[in-house]
Amino acid sequence: MDNNFAQTGMSEQDMPAQAEIAPGNDAPPDGRPVYQPIDKKILKSCRHKAERRWYRRLFVLNILIIAFAIGYFIYSIDDNRKYVEAVYNYAAETLRSFDDHEEAGQSPENSSDTDGKEEESAESHVGNTPQNIEYFIMVVFSVIAVPFIVSYAYAQYRSMSVRITEKTYPEIYAIVEEYSQKLGLKRVPKVYMVQGNGVLNAFSAFVPFRQYIEIYGDLLEVAYREYHDMDTIRFIVAHEMAHIYYMHATMHYYYGMMFSQLIPILGPTASRTREYSCDRLAQLLSGSDGLDAMMTLIAGIHLYRQVDKEDYIRHAHEVKGLFLFCYNLVCSHPVMTKRVIALADPERKSGQLY
Repeated sequence: MDNNFAQTGMSEQDMPAQAEIAPGNDAPPDGRPVYQPIDKKILKSCRHKAERRWYRRLFVLNILIIAFAIGYFIYSIDDNRKYVEAVYNYAAETLRSFDDHEEAGQSPENSSDTDGKEEESAESHVGNTPQNIEYFIMVVFSVIAVPFIVSYAYAQYRSMSVRITEKTYPEIYAIVEEYSQKLGLKRVPKVYMVQGNGVLNAFSAFVPFRQYIEIYGDLLEVAYREYHDMDTIRFIVAHEMAHIYYMHATMHYYYGMMFSQLIPILGPTASRTREYSCDRLAQLLSGSDGLDAMMTLIAGIHLYRQVDKEDYIRHAHEVKGLFLFCYNLVCSHPVMTKRVIALADPERKSGQLY
């Protein structure tokens, strides 16, 4: 979840109004406010300065990984042909052996030790699948499997969640609708509330041709039960909407770095740039600094209001060291101290990756 307007060159007077009616829509037919889309240059400027650079790096690496798997497979085509022939011959011999045993009235289990050794030898030979074939199969299977895996997960979340609508949690739906208009989205993404059993989290995800948001129920208690803190909820929702606007949660974005994002350090570093970008855009959309939202994740939904934010920021600047550097290096999200410092930065500069 993140922040932005000095980085974008905006003053507070330039910030879009919270309920500004779009030109030509003086009287919305359903009575709901209509919001003007924010200038795309401003939205673009919220990105972390290294985000696109890191995506390009992972994209190129991803292409190289796929090209290596395909090239290795083509280079070893002769060995692959021999392996396929061995598999075919083994299958043919196995079927022939079964037929011979049936004609002799002997079950395959009662065959001689010699036959067993031959079969064991053949199985051992056939079982040694060439490495290049394993790589190729892994790449092809992974690419084909993704739509089915994400659709299965979506079915699970839909069946175990409450969908946020105009009638169920209408305040949250109004926020999502507002941000959709300000971001110029063609349609309002579906948002679900799921019971997290104490886990504080929210995420955006995708299925083919669709994006959606999942919010864990404990976070909504901040708005509906504990403090009626809608500013915090606005920031949390804005962060996830930012992922959707920047297309982080789309099929083609995922395919672009499908394998390279699994590389230690590189994948997490690229992920941290995305989180900083969405935090910045969330500050712009919500009008909140996002610090309370961070405090809910650090101190919990019952105690976060008791945290002195200035004292925490002072402490965050003191949290340094080699092991912190190493820990942050492998994290998909910036460590909280760095994230809070970035949110509180009056100049709205890009957050620290390392």
